[in-house]
Amino acid sequence: MLDKCRLSIYDARVMIKRLFELFIGFRYLKSKKSQGFISFNTFLSIFMVFIGVFILVVVISVMNGFQSQIKDKIIDVDSHITVTKQFESNPSGFIFDEKLTQKIISVNGVKSALPYFQGNGLVKIAGEIKPVILRGFGDIGNMPEQFKKFIKSENNKFEKSGEIFIGAEMANLHNIESGDVIELIVPRGKIGSDSMEPGIGRFKVKGFFKTGYYEYDTSLLFISLTDAQNLFGARGRVSGISIKTDDIYKINNYAQKLRDMIDFRYSVMTAEEKNGNLFYALKLEKLIMTVILFLVIVSAGFTIMGTLAMVVMEKRRTVGILKSLGATPQSIMTIFVMEGFLIGLAGSISGVICGLAFSLNLEAIISFAEKVINYAGAFIYHLFNDGQFISISLVPQNVYYIEGIPTQISPEFVAFIGSFAVFLSTLSAVFPAWHASRLNPVETIRYE
Repeated sequence: MLDKCRLSIYDARVMIKRLFELFIGFRYLKSKKSQGFISFNTFLSIFMVFIGVFILVVVISVMNGFQSQIKDKIIDVDSHITVTKQFESNPSGFIFDEKLTQKIISVNGVKSALPYFQGNGLVKIAGEIKPVILRGFGDIGNMPEQFKKFIKSENNKFEKSGEIFIGAEMANLHNIESGDVIELIVPRGKIGSDSMEPGIGRFKVKGFFKTGYYEYDTSLLFISLTDAQNLFGARGRVSGISIKTDDIYKINNYAQKLRDMIDFRYSVMTAEEKNGNLFYALKLEKLIMTVILFLVIVSAGFTIMGTLAMVVMEKRRTVGILKSLGATPQSIMTIFVMEGFLIGLAGSISGVICGLAFSLNLEAIISFAEKVINYAGAFIYHLFNDGQFISISLVPQNVYYIEGIPTQISPEFVAFIGSFAVFLSTLSAVFPAWHASRLNPVETIRYE
């Protein structure tokens, strides 16, 4: 019973001691009116932590959203997994094998496996020639569901030979309407050989599609598989088999099952492997931006260190009095470490809250900024009679390839940013706190 009472008294003393240290540390964050410079530095330290956390949350959320949306668009339009002939030297692809498709379909998790033919070519529109990617997919009266959902017109399938679907963005750029006829020019045969000749075809625009990925919507054309084979002179041949799965997060597992099952002459590639350079560039860009922005938080740590060093100098007399009253060096050190912790906590919480609010409303904020800029620009042009003002877009699709600014918040990363900022702020306070704990109370009181 006595031991329990002693333990309770000890716990109470420890709690009172911690509350005392927290109270003094909080009081030291504020200064007297005559010493406003110290309080300004405290505010600057909190602001530096706030800016670092705020920018990191916003930028990483935007980059996550940007990377995720581009990846989703590519996977959605293209294939989750693609099977091609590994040692095929013929540029016109390989002979389609129905048995191979049936074998792929039998794999658990595979939703569809459809042959396609794809090649590069030129499109002639109103005397203008533009490079395009031509994909033969589906057939007369049978449009695959994975592409049908992108078609914006009522006619969403091929009804006869010689029909083509083009991107809505390409139609807007070249003023193409439904029913117009465009001319396609593609290479036939092996490039550089004597048998090389152009394949020319005229196609009627059946409808328009919009994937939301600008590069596809301005350079990708869809015709039926039979039309593509005839145009490229590759009857009975395909470029590959497009596979869709029921879970995009398991495509690596499905791809491995296919590699183990089908002939070694066939190559199995996931969408990420197929577009490896693009995804690697996005990941590298995100990593570099994260490292650069973390330096803002590191610089905030040095600001906190300088601020607390000035606080220690300003509070020398107070520290001496506390020591003379019985405060231990550990308590003095805890007081100043607690001050760094409070600075980091205030900056991190405000930075996370504002960063999340900004990220969730970024689309509306960008739209408002565009309206203000365009209104001001139009007013200035009108005021000086300087011609017609052309509206400015802060997120042009032809630069960023997607519509708007997508954001994807990662709770784990946000928690890590906030925790790291608090940890770094606390760590930055250790050296000034250690210096304060070593002050001689007699010497400080004597000279103060």
